[in-house]
Amino acid sequence: MKKQSYVSISMEEPMKEKLRYLAAQEQRSLSSQVRHLIRLYLRDYEAKYGPIEKETFTSR
Repeated sequence: MKKQSYVSISMEEPMKEKLRYLAAQEQRSLSSQVRHLIRLYLRDYEAKYGPIEKETFTSR
């Protein structure tokens, strides 16, 4: 089983409602939609700049 890590974010209510709407359109939960969007961003970033290797960052 994969270990999960949790991140808490704050945002304006209209942004949250828009994300909730998009999640419903794609039959995802809000959390699942946010994870999906993050995966897309990381994929696009790595396609443009190359892989982000674990050795290139440190835990904060």
